[in-house]
Amino acid sequence: MARENFMHRRLTRRHAVGGAAAVAAASTTLAVPNVIRARSRQDGAVSGDLVEWGFGIQETNPLARARVLAFQEAYPDVNLQIVESFEVQNLLTGAASGELPDVIWLSRAETATWAAPGILAPLTEYIERDGYDTSDFYPFALDEASYDGEIYGIPGGADVRALYVNLDHLEEAGVSIDDLDTSDWDQLSEIGSQLVQATGDQVQRWGFDHRIQANNFWLWGYGNGGSFLSEDGMEATLNHEANVEAMQWGVDAYEAQGGYQLYEGFATTFQGDQQFANGSVSMSVYEQWMLSAAIATVAPDMNFRMLPIRERGSGADGPIATYSGGNAWYITTGAKNPEAAWEYIKFMHTPETWRIGADAVKALRQEQGNPYFPSLTGRTSVDQMQIDELYEPVGEAFDQAVELLPQLLEGSTQRELYRSPVGGQIEDIILEDGIRPALSGNATPQEALDTANDLAQEAIDMF
Repeated sequence: MARENFMHRRLTRRHAVGGAAAVAAASTTLAVPNVIRARSRQDGAVSGDLVEWGFGIQETNPLARARVLAFQEAYPDVNLQIVESFEVQNLLTGAASGELPDVIWLSRAETATWAAPGILAPLTEYIERDGYDTSDFYPFALDEASYDGEIYGIPGGADVRALYVNLDHLEEAGVSIDDLDTSDWDQLSEIGSQLVQATGDQVQRWGFDHRIQANNFWLWGYGNGGSFLSEDGMEATLNHEANVEAMQWGVDAYEAQGGYQLYEGFATTFQGDQQFANGSVSMSVYEQWMLSAAIATVAPDMNFRMLPIRERGSGADGPIATYSGGNAWYITTGAKNPEAAWEYIKFMHTPETWRIGADAVKALRQEQGNPYFPSLTGRTSVDQMQIDELYEPVGEAFDQAVELLPQLLEGSTQRELYRSPVGGQIEDIILEDGIRPALSGNATPQEALDTANDLAQEAIDMF
């Protein structure tokens, strides 16, 4: 009964995994172009129908499309059927009716959510049987894809967060980039107040956007020495003293620039995550894809730097404070063709297959007249291969940012959500009952996080 209540509450708070649309009525039909050349054909290795949910292969996503097409060429006896998006209810209904897909693409933070009720199958048996080497995957990614001592998913991507700084704006404030210490969070806040430009309630430019409300509370909490769940995932620690301090700092940083309400009003003018690229924000925390998705297309000549955020008070060379997330491939307990599913997962993660995808991305970027930037894969060797063999210098700012990526990934951790079967629900509680009330002034950081912690513990106990 408790599990049913949990699933009901989860559906009311989180509605979509892998996309907002319902399950497609028909599977995608793929045609393998001549330009795709897989490593080798694998005729007869596996065959039959293979149903996959959640991984889109639109032409606008060449990294995914080229790799899937390469699989089809290598395994012509496998009838791959793709459902590009689905809702949580589809997954629950499929589990109840015995109609689950063979392989599924999910957020690693939700590994426990679906492993605990028996919807995902552990991969330990396959890994041990085939001697599959997992040592090349980033530890944070593999940890996220594991539950109760077993690996359930194979990571298929990663993101990482850093601080983007407009150097021209910094110069206006009389601050040198060499004097900027990202472990001195009070300095970041102070500089932000100098960079903001506003007349009354009309903001022309925001100074420092820590984006604590945009899933970055984890970064600032960890960077301040905090934690959010106990090691076994059974105790909520959202109101850890260090988390409360980090939240208070976040509130104060907005107040120093005019207040969160002023920021919220200005943020309604942001379009397509381009606010840093178009100069509307001087310093901002964002994922690595900001380089290609915004700066390189909107402001390719921008004078900027991407800097690692350091643990609070650790100094200019202190430990990096960041976290990473991403998706992974899983086999469901209802898989009708688990062997083909495992071959599909392995194929999608080989360095050769990643190279096929990266080559396709680079070709499309060149066709569009845009520079190529590496895609983070969850594998150390593949990420480095893209930097060493495929990336071509774009300019000092971009080149330094790309060179920084391995360092950021090595210093990254993962959100503790992966430890709990109610991780998704806790994520929503943190935002709705912790972060937003604190930023809006409806509660102090201590009060808001106390409330959020009680609700999170209730969700854990209910499960």
